[in-house]
Amino acid sequence: MPFPSPFKRSRQHEPAAFPRSILDAVKAFYAVDRREPQYSGARSESDDFPAVEPKHRDDRKPTAHSSRKPHPQHDTPARATARRAHRITQLPNEVLAHIFVLGAEEDAMFPVVVSHVCRAWRYIALHTPALWRRITLNGSLTMWSQRIPRAKACTLDIQLAPLVAMSHLAYFNYVQLCMHVVLPYIHRWRSLEVRFVGYAPFLWNAALSGCCGHSSAIEALALRDLTLVYPENDDTKEYLLFNGYAPRLRRATIQGIRLAWSPSLFQNLTYLDYTHHGFTRGAQAASEVLYMLQVSAALEELRLSFPWRGDVASRYALSASFSRTVHLPRLRKLALHIDGPDVPPALTYTLPHLSLPVLRSLYLISPPASRHTPYAGTAFPHLRNVIKALPRLPALSLLHVAHGWLEERFLASLLTLLPYPGAPHLTLTVEGPQITRTFLRYALQGAGRKLRGLAVMRTERLTAEGIVDVLDQLSGTHLQSSAHFFPAISALYIRDCVGVDWRSLQWLSTVGISLRVWEGGREVDLRPAAGSLHDTDMAAS
Repeated sequence: MPFPSPFKRSRQHEPAAFPRSILDAVKAFYAVDRREPQYSGARSESDDFPAVEPKHRDDRKPTAHSSRKPHPQHDTPARATARRAHRITQLPNEVLAHIFVLGAEEDAMFPVVVSHVCRAWRYIALHTPALWRRITLNGSLTMWSQRIPRAKACTLDIQLAPLVAMSHLAYFNYVQLCMHVVLPYIHRWRSLEVRFVGYAPFLWNAALSGCCGHSSAIEALALRDLTLVYPENDDTKEYLLFNGYAPRLRRATIQGIRLAWSPSLFQNLTYLDYTHHGFTRGAQAASEVLYMLQVSAALEELRLSFPWRGDVASRYALSASFSRTVHLPRLRKLALHIDGPDVPPALTYTLPHLSLPVLRSLYLISPPASRHTPYAGTAFPHLRNVIKALPRLPALSLLHVAHGWLEERFLASLLTLLPYPGAPHLTLTVEGPQITRTFLRYALQGAGRKLRGLAVMRTERLTAEGIVDVLDQLSGTHLQSSAHFFPAISALYIRDCVGVDWRSLQWLSTVGISLRVWEGGREVDLRPAAGSLHDTDMAAS
């Protein structure tokens, strides 16, 4: 009898193998659980993410145990609840992607949040390049640099808002490092926003040195929006950006920097918010601004401000001779902002040389009184120079006067100078604590029949009786006792006026005056059947 080989394994003591039916049942259970839709009529995740389907049991070779049925599956309540999908899963991927892009415009970290919700949302987020276009260089540069490849060929929105809790040298080096991350993609910039808070020397040089030069590689071919703000800048250097070429640039916000206003760079602007750098004053500053406006003659909206440098108002402010008149044929909205105790002479040098044939809205703005601006509670002393400098405004239909611009004689003279086309056309908005019944009666005495609407904002010294008295003066009669009489104005707007009891003014609708009231930024529903508040913004126009 031959002896068994010592190298051959004995099978006598091996445990019995699992039956084939048990293995088939386990595999079938997990395969069906993965392939089963979450609920009837819903789109499963496998529609968006094609995966390799497991083999069906029919594809296998028949075995001795293949005729046996698998164990029945019993869904627990927890598993049934998990399989119910939210209704948002029924939205098409295109709609979800658009919602994600809108959310990313409000929050720079929104793409990261939605990409960590579930596998389906992550797939949509990673396959939506526009979701990753916003690059906010204010933290981890590694994270922001990884967003650029995810944006693929999409244009980029660059935002630089560095921290200020560092030394001057560290601040300079950090700004330069941030811009080094995005400078290779300058041809893909859709917008550039640089805002500096606090002071450090040569910050513009650190941020914009890579954007200046004479090379086609730094031309901003896709740039549409440019924002450069550094109020504490003391660098007088003049910068020529993007080799002087940005053909798609339409909006610009400039403060605290001196730029070479190249026609090939700024001639297509439609919106300009410009605060003069303050390195020049008086007639020289006005000459610079007039040249800029001549280059950007296609403007539709302009906000102009000159910083207060302690200039003394000159009696010769209107005698400066300029060889040109700047014609702005498309300008419809003009805002003149004064952040100081008086009107800068450069403004009164600039205004007489403007031609504004289609201007619809004029905003005369200054900040309200605060701890940092105690002078803001009083009117500017030399407003009479503005009256003499203002150009003709034949198409004006909205006039907004706020805070430091509120002076009775100035407003009365301004309303007198405005043309009267034969019908009420002007909506006047006054804002500030100086507004009283006496102020309105004096200021509106030259309005005649020009006013179509009157808006009163943020005053505590005006009452409902005072408003009725002003309306009676404008109409030339006592409105409550006059029947079948057309009032002087057709609309009255009251916003955040604590002393005005608007409930006692609801009768104005019976004489043809539309009344709208805002309290705490919300419009009051004046309908008799409802007293709720609706979240809407004031549109006094």
